[in-house]
Amino acid sequence: MVNFLPEKIRIYFSKGNERSRLTKKNIAAAFLLKGVTILISLILIPLTINYIGPEGNGIWVTLYSMIVWLNLFDIGFGNGLKNKLAEAKARGETTLAQQYISSTYAWVSLICAGIFIAFFLVNPCLDWLKILGSNVQTMAYQQEIPGLVWIFLIAFCFSFVLNLIKSIVAADQRPAIGSFLDMLGQLLTLLGIFILSKTTTPSLIALGWVTAFAPVVVYIVAHIVLFGGRYKSWAPSFSLIDMKLGINLLRLGFQFFIATVASVVVTQTLPFLINHMSNPTEVTNFNTAFRLFSVAFNAMALVIIPYWSSFTDAYTQQDFVWMKKSVKQLHRMFLLLLVGEALILVLSPYIYYLWVNYWMNEDKVLDISMLMSAAICLYVCMLCWINLNIYPLNGIGKVRLQVYSSIVEIIVLIPIALFLGKHWGAIGVVLAPTIVYLPRMIWAPIQLRKLINNRATGIWNQ
Repeated sequence: MVNFLPEKIRIYFSKGNERSRLTKKNIAAAFLLKGVTILISLILIPLTINYIGPEGNGIWVTLYSMIVWLNLFDIGFGNGLKNKLAEAKARGETTLAQQYISSTYAWVSLICAGIFIAFFLVNPCLDWLKILGSNVQTMAYQQEIPGLVWIFLIAFCFSFVLNLIKSIVAADQRPAIGSFLDMLGQLLTLLGIFILSKTTTPSLIALGWVTAFAPVVVYIVAHIVLFGGRYKSWAPSFSLIDMKLGINLLRLGFQFFIATVASVVVTQTLPFLINHMSNPTEVTNFNTAFRLFSVAFNAMALVIIPYWSSFTDAYTQQDFVWMKKSVKQLHRMFLLLLVGEALILVLSPYIYYLWVNYWMNEDKVLDISMLMSAAICLYVCMLCWINLNIYPLNGIGKVRLQVYSSIVEIIVLIPIALFLGKHWGAIGVVLAPTIVYLPRMIWAPIQLRKLINNRATGIWNQ
Protein backbone atom coordinates (compact mmCIF):
# COMPACT_ATOMS: atom_id res chain seq x y z
CA MET A 1 0.00 0.00 0.00
CA VAL A 2 2.90 2.31 0.81
CA ASN A 3 4.37 1.78 -2.65
CA PHE A 4 1.03 1.99 -4.47
CA LEU A 5 1.07 5.73 -5.26
CA PRO A 6 4.71 5.90 -6.40
CA GLU A 7 4.10 2.86 -8.63
CA LYS A 8 1.01 4.50 -10.20
CA ILE A 9 3.03 7.65 -10.85
CA ARG A 10 5.83 5.62 -12.42
CA ILE A 11 3.38 3.80 -14.70
CA TYR A 12 1.69 7.05 -15.74
CA PHE A 13 4.97 8.68 -16.80
CA SER A 14 6.33 5.54 -18.50
CA LYS A 15 3.33 4.65 -20.68
CA GLY A 16 2.71 6.03 -24.17
CA ASN A 17 5.15 6.81 -26.96
CA GLU A 18 8.33 8.84 -26.46
CA ARG A 19 6.58 12.11 -27.42
CA SER A 20 3.81 11.56 -24.86
CA ARG A 21 6.24 10.56 -22.10
CA LEU A 22 8.44 13.60 -22.69
CA THR A 23 5.40 15.91 -22.80
CA LYS A 24 4.03 14.55 -19.51
CA LYS A 25 7.38 14.82 -17.75
CA ASN A 26 7.84 18.41 -18.89
CA ILE A 27 4.32 19.36 -17.83
CA ALA A 28 4.92 17.89 -14.37
CA ALA A 29 8.29 19.61 -13.98
CA ALA A 30 6.90 22.89 -15.30
CA PHE A 31 3.99 22.74 -12.84
CA LEU A 32 6.41 22.42 -9.93
CA LEU A 33 8.68 25.19 -11.18
CA LYS A 34 5.86 27.48 -12.24
CA GLY A 35 4.19 26.95 -8.90
CA VAL A 36 7.28 28.37 -7.22
CA THR A 37 7.43 31.19 -9.79
CA ILE A 38 3.79 32.12 -9.22
CA LEU A 39 4.30 32.09 -5.46
CA ILE A 40 7.28 34.42 -5.85
CA SER A 41 5.34 36.75 -8.17
CA LEU A 42 2.49 36.91 -5.66
CA ILE A 43 4.93 37.86 -2.91
CA LEU A 44 6.47 40.49 -5.20
CA ILE A 45 3.18 42.39 -5.56
CA PRO A 46 2.79 43.57 -1.92
CA LEU A 47 6.56 43.86 -1.49
CA THR A 48 6.89 46.16 -4.53
CA ILE A 49 3.81 48.25 -3.69
CA ASN A 50 4.98 48.71 -0.11
CA TYR A 51 8.42 49.77 -1.34
CA ILE A 52 7.42 52.17 -4.12
CA GLY A 53 3.73 52.94 -3.36
CA PRO A 54 0.63 52.34 -5.55
CA GLU A 55 1.37 55.34 -7.82
CA GLY A 56 5.03 54.45 -8.28
CA ASN A 57 4.12 50.82 -8.94
CA GLY A 58 1.50 51.92 -11.47
CA ILE A 59 3.98 53.98 -13.47
CA TRP A 60 6.56 51.17 -13.27
CA VAL A 61 4.02 48.70 -14.68
CA THR A 62 3.01 51.15 -17.44
CA LEU A 63 6.61 51.80 -18.54
CA TYR A 64 7.47 48.11 -18.44
CA SER A 65 4.45 47.24 -20.59
CA MET A 66 5.54 49.86 -23.15
CA ILE A 67 9.06 48.41 -23.35
CA VAL A 68 7.55 44.96 -23.94
CA TRP A 69 6.14 46.37 -27.20
CA LEU A 70 9.71 46.30 -28.51
CA ASN A 71 9.49 42.50 -28.56
CA LEU A 72 7.54 42.98 -31.76
CA PHE A 73 10.84 43.66 -33.53
CA ASP A 74 11.63 39.97 -33.12
CA ILE A 75 9.47 39.73 -36.29
CA GLY A 76 8.64 36.14 -35.37
CA PHE A 77 12.21 34.77 -35.45
CA GLY A 78 11.82 33.08 -32.05
CA ASN A 79 8.64 31.20 -32.97
CA GLY A 80 9.92 30.45 -36.45
CA LEU A 81 13.08 28.98 -34.92
CA LYS A 82 10.99 26.86 -32.55
CA ASN A 83 9.09 25.20 -35.40
CA LYS A 84 12.00 24.77 -37.83
CA LEU A 85 14.30 23.48 -35.09
CA ALA A 86 11.67 20.95 -33.97
CA GLU A 87 11.33 19.75 -37.58
CA ALA A 88 15.12 19.44 -37.97
CA LYS A 89 15.33 17.52 -34.71
CA ALA A 90 12.52 15.16 -35.76
CA ARG A 91 14.49 14.38 -38.95
CA GLY A 92 17.85 14.07 -37.14
CA GLU A 93 19.43 16.98 -39.07
CA THR A 94 21.88 18.27 -36.43
CA THR A 95 23.92 20.52 -38.72
CA LEU A 96 20.80 22.19 -40.10
CA ALA A 97 19.59 22.74 -36.53
CA GLN A 98 22.88 24.47 -35.66
CA GLN A 99 22.60 26.61 -38.79
CA TYR A 100 19.08 27.68 -37.84
CA ILE A 101 20.25 28.67 -34.35
CA SER A 102 23.38 30.50 -35.54
CA SER A 103 21.47 32.43 -38.21
CA THR A 104 18.66 33.38 -35.82
CA TYR A 105 21.09 34.73 -33.21
CA ALA A 106 22.78 36.78 -35.92
CA TRP A 107 19.53 38.27 -37.22
CA VAL A 108 18.13 39.05 -33.77
CA SER A 109 21.42 40.64 -32.67
CA LEU A 110 21.36 42.94 -35.71
CA ILE A 111 17.74 43.91 -34.99
CA CYS A 112 18.66 44.59 -31.36
CA ALA A 113 21.51 46.88 -32.39
CA GLY A 114 19.16 48.75 -34.73
CA ILE A 115 16.61 49.26 -31.94
CA PHE A 116 19.26 50.66 -29.60
CA ILE A 117 20.68 53.08 -32.20
CA ALA A 118 17.20 54.26 -33.22
CA PHE A 119 16.20 54.89 -29.60
CA PHE A 120 19.46 56.71 -28.90
CA LEU A 121 18.69 59.12 -31.76
CA VAL A 122 14.98 59.57 -31.04
CA ASN A 123 14.90 59.65 -27.23
CA PRO A 124 16.11 63.30 -26.84
CA CYS A 125 12.95 64.37 -28.70
CA LEU A 126 10.59 62.43 -26.40
CA ASP A 127 8.79 63.89 -23.39
CA TRP A 128 8.08 60.83 -21.28
CA LEU A 129 5.87 62.69 -18.83
CA LYS A 130 3.54 63.67 -21.67
CA ILE A 131 3.69 60.19 -23.16
CA LEU A 132 2.63 58.65 -19.85
CA GLY A 133 -0.18 61.17 -19.40
CA SER A 134 -1.00 64.23 -17.33
CA ASN A 135 -1.67 62.09 -14.24
CA VAL A 136 2.08 61.55 -13.90
CA GLN A 137 2.88 65.25 -13.55
CA THR A 138 2.23 65.30 -9.79
CA MET A 139 4.15 62.12 -9.02
CA ALA A 140 7.10 62.24 -6.65
CA TYR A 141 9.08 59.96 -9.00
CA GLN A 142 8.80 62.00 -12.20
CA GLN A 143 12.52 62.91 -12.22
CA GLU A 144 13.44 59.21 -12.30
CA ILE A 145 11.28 58.26 -15.29
CA PRO A 146 13.85 59.08 -18.06
CA GLY A 147 16.52 57.03 -16.28
CA LEU A 148 14.11 54.13 -15.75
CA VAL A 149 13.34 54.09 -19.48
CA TRP A 150 17.04 53.69 -20.30
CA ILE A 151 17.42 50.89 -17.76
CA PHE A 152 14.49 49.00 -19.24
CA LEU A 153 15.77 49.51 -22.79
CA ILE A 154 19.32 48.28 -22.08
CA ALA A 155 18.02 45.23 -20.21
CA PHE A 156 15.58 44.58 -23.03
CA CYS A 157 18.40 44.54 -25.59
CA PHE A 158 20.15 41.79 -23.62
CA SER A 159 16.93 39.83 -23.06
CA PHE A 160 15.91 40.22 -26.70
CA VAL A 161 18.81 38.01 -27.77
CA LEU A 162 19.17 35.79 -24.69
CA ASN A 163 15.49 34.74 -24.66
CA LEU A 164 16.10 32.69 -27.82
CA ILE A 165 17.31 29.92 -25.53
CA LYS A 166 13.67 29.39 -24.51
CA SER A 167 12.71 28.71 -28.13
CA ILE A 168 15.57 26.21 -28.35
CA VAL A 169 14.60 24.20 -25.25
CA ALA A 170 10.94 24.33 -26.33
CA ALA A 171 11.86 22.92 -29.76
CA ASP A 172 13.64 20.12 -27.90
CA GLN A 173 10.29 19.49 -26.12
CA ARG A 174 11.86 20.53 -22.80
CA PRO A 175 10.09 23.81 -21.96
CA ALA A 176 10.50 22.97 -18.26
CA ILE A 177 14.08 24.28 -18.63
CA GLY A 178 12.62 27.65 -19.62
CA SER A 179 10.30 27.52 -16.60
CA PHE A 180 13.32 26.84 -14.38
CA LEU A 181 15.14 29.87 -15.76
CA ASP A 182 12.07 32.07 -15.23
CA MET A 183 11.83 30.83 -11.66
CA LEU A 184 15.47 31.68 -10.96
CA GLY A 185 15.01 35.15 -12.45
CA GLN A 186 11.97 35.79 -10.25
CA LEU A 187 13.77 34.47 -7.17
CA LEU A 188 16.74 36.76 -7.77
CA THR A 189 14.34 39.68 -8.32
CA LEU A 190 12.53 38.93 -5.06
CA LEU A 191 15.80 38.85 -3.16
CA GLY A 192 16.90 42.14 -4.74
CA ILE A 193 13.66 44.01 -3.96
CA PHE A 194 13.65 42.68 -0.40
CA ILE A 195 17.17 44.05 0.10
CA LEU A 196 16.13 47.38 -1.45
CA SER A 197 13.12 47.66 0.86
CA LYS A 198 15.36 47.21 3.90
CA THR A 199 18.33 49.33 2.86
CA THR A 200 17.20 52.17 0.55
CA THR A 201 14.55 54.85 0.24
CA PRO A 202 11.85 54.31 -2.45
CA SER A 203 13.45 54.62 -5.90
CA LEU A 204 12.20 53.71 -9.37
CA ILE A 205 15.80 53.60 -10.59
CA ALA A 206 16.87 51.04 -7.98
CA LEU A 207 13.72 49.00 -8.63
CA GLY A 208 14.39 49.14 -12.36
CA TRP A 209 17.97 47.84 -12.05
CA VAL A 210 16.86 44.87 -9.96
CA THR A 211 13.75 43.84 -11.91
CA ALA A 212 15.29 44.39 -15.34
CA PHE A 213 18.71 42.79 -14.88
CA ALA A 214 18.06 39.88 -12.51
CA PRO A 215 16.63 37.74 -15.36
CA VAL A 216 19.46 38.85 -17.67
CA VAL A 217 22.07 37.45 -15.28
CA VAL A 218 20.21 34.12 -15.12
CA TYR A 219 20.02 33.81 -18.91
CA ILE A 220 23.70 34.63 -19.41
CA VAL A 221 24.62 31.78 -17.06
CA ALA A 222 22.08 29.51 -18.79
CA HIS A 223 23.71 30.08 -22.19
CA ILE A 224 27.11 29.15 -20.82
CA VAL A 225 25.80 25.98 -19.15
CA LEU A 226 23.44 24.72 -21.88
CA PHE A 227 25.61 25.41 -24.93
CA GLY A 228 28.59 24.00 -23.07
CA GLY A 229 26.67 20.85 -22.19
CA ARG A 230 23.36 19.45 -23.48
CA TYR A 231 23.20 21.65 -26.58
CA LYS A 232 26.88 21.69 -27.42
CA SER A 233 26.16 20.24 -30.89
CA TRP A 234 23.64 23.06 -31.45
CA ALA A 235 25.83 25.90 -30.14
CA PRO A 236 25.76 28.97 -32.43
CA SER A 237 28.84 29.43 -34.60
CA PHE A 238 29.92 32.36 -36.77
CA SER A 239 30.98 29.93 -39.51
CA LEU A 240 27.45 28.50 -39.73
CA ILE A 241 25.60 31.82 -40.03
CA ASP A 242 23.51 31.85 -43.20
CA MET A 243 21.54 35.07 -43.55
CA LYS A 244 19.50 33.53 -46.39
CA LEU A 245 18.48 30.71 -44.05
CA GLY A 246 17.30 33.41 -41.67
CA ILE A 247 15.08 34.72 -44.46
CA ASN A 248 13.52 31.25 -44.77
CA LEU A 249 12.86 31.31 -41.05
CA LEU A 250 11.28 34.72 -41.43
CA ARG A 251 8.75 33.47 -43.99
CA LEU A 252 7.13 31.34 -41.30
CA GLY A 253 8.13 33.62 -38.44
CA PHE A 254 6.56 36.71 -40.00
CA GLN A 255 3.14 35.10 -39.75
CA PHE A 256 3.80 34.50 -36.07
CA PHE A 257 4.95 38.12 -35.89
CA ILE A 258 1.56 39.42 -37.01
CA ALA A 259 -0.13 37.26 -34.39
CA THR A 260 2.35 38.48 -31.77
CA VAL A 261 1.61 42.10 -32.68
CA ALA A 262 -2.06 41.50 -31.93
CA SER A 263 -1.24 39.80 -28.64
CA VAL A 264 1.11 42.56 -27.50
CA VAL A 265 -1.23 45.35 -28.61
CA VAL A 266 -4.10 43.74 -26.70
CA THR A 267 -2.29 42.75 -23.49
CA GLN A 268 0.39 45.40 -23.12
CA THR A 269 -1.72 48.35 -24.23
CA LEU A 270 -4.20 47.88 -21.40
CA PRO A 271 -2.02 49.41 -18.60
CA PHE A 272 -1.16 52.36 -20.86
CA LEU A 273 -4.83 52.99 -21.74
CA ILE A 274 -5.97 52.59 -18.13
CA ASN A 275 -3.32 55.11 -17.05
CA HIS A 276 -4.60 57.62 -19.60
CA MET A 277 -8.30 56.99 -18.97
CA SER A 278 -7.89 56.89 -15.17
CA ASN A 279 -4.69 57.10 -13.07
CA PRO A 280 -1.55 55.09 -12.12
CA THR A 281 -3.22 53.70 -8.98
CA GLU A 282 -5.90 52.09 -11.17
CA VAL A 283 -3.10 50.48 -13.18
CA THR A 284 -1.85 48.92 -9.94
CA ASN A 285 -5.39 47.67 -9.19
CA PHE A 286 -5.63 46.13 -12.66
CA ASN A 287 -2.17 44.56 -12.46
CA THR A 288 -2.84 43.10 -9.01
CA ALA A 289 -6.19 41.57 -10.03
CA PHE A 290 -4.70 40.28 -13.28
CA ARG A 291 -1.89 38.58 -11.36
CA LEU A 292 -4.45 36.85 -9.16
CA PHE A 293 -6.61 35.48 -11.97
CA SER A 294 -3.54 34.66 -14.04
CA VAL A 295 -2.61 31.94 -11.54
CA ALA A 296 -5.08 29.61 -13.29
CA PHE A 297 -4.00 31.00 -16.68
CA ASN A 298 -0.35 30.21 -15.91
CA ALA A 299 -1.30 26.72 -14.78
CA MET A 300 -3.09 26.14 -18.10
CA ALA A 301 -0.11 27.61 -19.97
CA LEU A 302 2.16 25.02 -18.36
CA VAL A 303 0.04 22.30 -19.88
CA ILE A 304 -0.27 23.97 -23.29
CA ILE A 305 3.30 25.14 -23.97
CA PRO A 306 4.87 21.65 -24.31
CA TYR A 307 2.20 20.78 -26.89
CA TRP A 308 3.49 23.41 -29.36
CA SER A 309 6.59 21.45 -30.36
CA SER A 310 4.85 18.12 -29.68
CA PHE A 311 2.25 19.01 -32.31
CA THR A 312 5.06 20.03 -34.70
CA ASP A 313 6.58 16.59 -34.21
CA ALA A 314 3.23 14.77 -34.46
CA TYR A 315 2.08 16.62 -37.58
CA THR A 316 5.46 16.08 -39.26
CA GLN A 317 4.96 12.35 -38.65
CA GLN A 318 1.21 12.49 -39.49
CA ASP A 319 0.21 11.09 -36.08
CA PHE A 320 -3.43 12.23 -36.11
CA VAL A 321 -4.52 9.75 -33.43
CA TRP A 322 -2.18 11.31 -30.89
CA MET A 323 -3.30 14.83 -31.80
CA LYS A 324 -7.02 14.00 -31.40
CA LYS A 325 -6.42 12.42 -28.00
CA SER A 326 -4.35 15.40 -26.85
CA VAL A 327 -6.99 17.97 -27.87
CA LYS A 328 -9.68 16.10 -25.91
CA GLN A 329 -7.47 16.13 -22.82
CA LEU A 330 -6.86 19.88 -23.17
CA HIS A 331 -10.58 20.62 -23.46
CA ARG A 332 -11.32 18.66 -20.27
CA MET A 333 -8.65 20.66 -18.46
CA PHE A 334 -10.28 23.91 -19.59
CA LEU A 335 -13.53 22.94 -17.83
CA LEU A 336 -11.59 22.51 -14.59
CA LEU A 337 -10.00 25.92 -15.13
CA LEU A 338 -13.43 27.58 -15.42
CA VAL A 339 -14.44 26.12 -12.06
CA GLY A 340 -11.19 27.35 -10.50
CA GLU A 341 -11.57 30.88 -11.89
CA ALA A 342 -15.18 31.11 -10.65
CA LEU A 343 -14.03 30.10 -7.16
CA ILE A 344 -11.24 32.70 -7.21
CA LEU A 345 -13.74 35.39 -8.27
CA VAL A 346 -16.05 34.63 -5.34
CA LEU A 347 -13.19 34.67 -2.86
CA SER A 348 -11.28 37.58 -4.45
CA PRO A 349 -12.14 40.25 -1.81
CA TYR A 350 -10.75 38.03 0.93
CA ILE A 351 -7.74 37.04 -1.15
CA TYR A 352 -6.87 40.69 -1.88
CA TYR A 353 -6.97 41.45 1.82
CA LEU A 354 -4.85 38.50 2.96
CA TRP A 355 -2.46 38.74 0.04
CA VAL A 356 -1.90 42.51 -0.26
CA ASN A 357 -3.85 44.88 1.98
CA TYR A 358 -3.09 43.10 5.25
CA TRP A 359 0.60 43.95 4.74
CA MET A 360 0.11 47.51 3.50
CA ASN A 361 0.37 50.80 5.33
CA GLU A 362 -3.00 52.56 5.52
CA ASP A 363 -2.13 55.05 2.76
CA LYS A 364 -1.18 52.22 0.36
CA VAL A 365 -4.25 49.95 0.69
CA LEU A 366 -5.78 48.92 -2.66
CA ASP A 367 -9.48 49.18 -3.48
CA ILE A 368 -10.28 46.66 -6.24
CA SER A 369 -13.98 46.48 -7.12
CA MET A 370 -15.85 43.24 -7.78
CA LEU A 371 -16.70 44.53 -11.27
CA MET A 372 -13.00 44.94 -12.06
CA SER A 373 -12.34 41.42 -10.79
CA ALA A 374 -15.21 39.99 -12.86
CA ALA A 375 -14.02 41.76 -16.03
CA ILE A 376 -10.48 40.44 -15.59
CA CYS A 377 -11.77 36.94 -14.76
CA LEU A 378 -13.73 36.89 -18.03
CA TYR A 379 -10.72 38.21 -19.96
CA VAL A 380 -8.38 35.57 -18.54
CA CYS A 381 -10.83 32.72 -19.25
CA MET A 382 -11.06 33.86 -22.87
CA LEU A 383 -7.26 33.96 -23.16
CA CYS A 384 -7.05 30.40 -21.82
CA TRP A 385 -9.57 29.06 -24.34
CA ILE A 386 -7.84 30.84 -27.21
CA ASN A 387 -4.33 29.67 -26.26
CA LEU A 388 -5.57 26.13 -25.76
CA ASN A 389 -6.52 26.05 -29.46
CA ILE A 390 -3.89 28.42 -30.90
CA TYR A 391 -0.77 26.71 -29.50
CA PRO A 392 -1.44 23.41 -31.34
CA LEU A 393 -2.21 25.41 -34.50
CA ASN A 394 1.11 27.24 -34.12
CA GLY A 395 2.89 23.92 -33.70
CA ILE A 396 1.28 22.59 -36.87
CA GLY A 397 2.27 25.82 -38.62
CA LYS A 398 -1.16 26.63 -40.11
CA VAL A 399 -1.44 30.28 -39.08
CA ARG A 400 -2.77 32.21 -42.10
CA LEU A 401 -6.26 32.60 -40.62
CA GLN A 402 -4.66 33.75 -37.38
CA VAL A 403 -2.77 36.44 -39.31
CA TYR A 404 -5.96 37.84 -40.85
CA SER A 405 -7.76 37.74 -37.50
CA SER A 406 -4.82 39.49 -35.80
CA ILE A 407 -4.87 42.36 -38.30
CA VAL A 408 -8.55 43.00 -37.58
CA GLU A 409 -7.94 42.82 -33.81
CA ILE A 410 -5.12 45.37 -34.01
CA ILE A 411 -7.33 47.80 -35.94
CA VAL A 412 -10.42 47.62 -33.73
CA LEU A 413 -8.96 47.22 -30.21
CA ILE A 414 -7.99 50.81 -29.36
CA PRO A 415 -11.18 52.45 -30.71
CA ILE A 416 -13.32 49.98 -28.74
CA ALA A 417 -11.15 50.41 -25.61
CA LEU A 418 -11.37 54.21 -25.82
CA PHE A 419 -15.14 54.11 -26.31
CA LEU A 420 -15.76 51.72 -23.41
CA GLY A 421 -13.15 53.49 -21.25
CA LYS A 422 -14.90 56.81 -21.77
CA HIS A 423 -18.14 55.37 -20.40
CA TRP A 424 -16.94 52.84 -17.82
CA GLY A 425 -13.35 53.85 -17.02
CA ALA A 426 -10.75 51.17 -16.34
CA ILE A 427 -13.37 48.38 -16.36
CA GLY A 428 -14.42 49.38 -19.87
CA VAL A 429 -10.80 49.19 -21.05
CA VAL A 430 -10.48 45.67 -19.62
CA LEU A 431 -13.70 44.55 -21.35
CA ALA A 432 -12.47 45.72 -24.78
CA PRO A 433 -10.29 42.66 -25.57
CA THR A 434 -13.11 40.29 -24.59
CA ILE A 435 -15.15 41.81 -27.43
CA VAL A 436 -12.24 41.89 -29.87
CA TYR A 437 -11.37 38.22 -29.25
CA LEU A 438 -14.88 36.78 -29.76
CA PRO A 439 -14.36 35.75 -33.44
CA ARG A 440 -11.05 34.04 -32.59
CA MET A 441 -12.76 32.02 -29.87
CA ILE A 442 -15.04 30.56 -32.55
CA TRP A 443 -12.79 29.93 -35.55
CA ALA A 444 -9.69 28.60 -33.70
CA PRO A 445 -11.28 25.35 -32.39
CA ILE A 446 -13.00 24.83 -35.76
CA GLN A 447 -9.69 25.02 -37.64
CA LEU A 448 -7.92 22.78 -35.14
CA ARG A 449 -10.66 20.14 -35.41
CA LYS A 450 -10.45 20.18 -39.22
CA LEU A 451 -6.65 19.77 -39.13
CA ILE A 452 -6.49 16.90 -36.65
CA ASN A 453 -9.19 15.09 -38.63
CA ASN A 454 -7.18 15.69 -41.82
CA ARG A 455 -10.13 17.46 -43.45
CA ALA A 456 -8.77 21.01 -43.64
CA THR A 457 -8.86 22.70 -47.05
CA GLY A 458 -8.43 26.24 -48.37
CA ILE A 459 -7.78 28.89 -45.72
CA TRP A 460 -8.23 26.28 -42.97
CA ASN A 461 -5.10 24.48 -44.23
CA GLN A 462 -2.81 27.50 -44.67
